Amino acid sequence: MTGAVLTVSDRVSRGEAADGSGDLLEELLRADGYDVERRVVPDEAAEIAEAIEELAASADVVLTTGGTGLAPRDVTPEATREVLDRE
Repeated sequence: MTGAVLTVSDRVSRGEAADGSGDLLEELLRADGYDVERRVVPDEAAEIAEAIEELAASADVVLTTGGTGLAPRDVTPEATREVLDRE
């Protein structure tokens, strides 16, 4: 099975911060027998939605991390909602 980890973070995407939560999710998925694909995108709704759709095309599960705060740039829930077939 294939799992995907999408980290949504301006700082991580610019190389200014470590992707600790993405690393942990990858470790947990691998421990459960998944092959893991990783991607990092900035807090941009269109890029988040596009990455989710692309990852979902080949993964059994897509996990997102980051980008879930309360600042105006934190749009992961809204971007995710855009690509759902069913909420």
